[in-house]
Amino acid sequence: MIVCASTFWRNAWKYQSRAYRHCFWDTGTILANLLAAASARGIPANLLAGFADASVSRLIGLDTEREAPIALVALGKAPHAIAAAPLPVEPLQVETMPLSKTEIDYPAIRAMHEASSLESGAAVKAWRETKATAAQRQKSSADGEDAGRSFPLQPFNDAALPQDTIEDVIVRRGSTRQFAREPITFAQLSTVLERSTCGIPADFLATSEPALNHIYLIVHAVEGLASGAYVFQRDQQALELLKEGDFRREAGFLGLDQDIPADCSVNVYFLADLNRALARFGNRGYRAAQLEAAIIGGKIYLAAYAQRLGASGLTFFDDDVTEFFSPHAAGKSVMFLVALGKSAKKRIA
Repeated sequence: MIVCASTFWRNAWKYQSRAYRHCFWDTGTILANLLAAASARGIPANLLAGFADASVSRLIGLDTEREAPIALVALGKAPHAIAAAPLPVEPLQVETMPLSKTEIDYPAIRAMHEASSLESGAAVKAWRETKATAAQRQKSSADGEDAGRSFPLQPFNDAALPQDTIEDVIVRRGSTRQFAREPITFAQLSTVLERSTCGIPADFLATSEPALNHIYLIVHAVEGLASGAYVFQRDQQALELLKEGDFRREAGFLGLDQDIPADCSVNVYFLADLNRALARFGNRGYRAAQLEAAIIGGKIYLAAYAQRLGASGLTFFDDDVTEFFSPHAAGKSVMFLVALGKSAKKRIA
């Protein structure tokens, strides 16, 4: 069992209370690597977003004023069911170096995490057994509407896929800080989308229930695809055109006025209907939506770097992103953003 934990101050010194999101973004991209490596080795892996927070924190010796467990991953397969809880285990007592001479506390982070915590094994069991109701399974009013022209994905076949090992790709993977304004191919983008959205083995995601996040794109430079705003229809494995046009300036603004989202080939946004997520999972639905987006984002990183492309995770102006993709995205909240394209620096070898 692998426990992924996050120290709030690591990002809060720069992003303040907003750093709570980064706990999930960083964990999710790491989990994408872990799940991919386990799959490559044929090791069963299951992500657990539901666990008794205080018990896990106590077991691994976390100072809950400063850090928290974000997710667990169970690796391997037990030969038989565990009949009873094991004997008590002494908690870890690991000394750590301070991150800085002074730290500023952001109580909103701690309050948010506590508000979505589960107190006991019984609470975890009840949370896991939560099933989406028929109303929650229904698509939101904007989903599935005929938004415009449809472009079925055209991914590479197995013979044309890169043959690098997952270890090589993980070592190569970075975070591109400068993109060239050059196009990628539709096959490359299609492969990224197909491979990154094929499912996550998690306790909050079932094949019969809808994903928590919807994927939107701003396409700048993709051969065979008009520039514009799109939504990815997973069931049809196709991109639906919402509006056509050159939106480099708008993408730069939406990504906190940075050059990266303006210069890349494609921006991929994850938007979730948090009302539905919270109705289904309680306050922990926010964690689930963030984790799902970040893990898929991490898979996008891997799929891009496997093809010698670049990728970069970014932050954004929340309401402006929703407005840009509305009316289709009305009522949804932005969880994550990944930029894709060709690096302007030395080509990824």
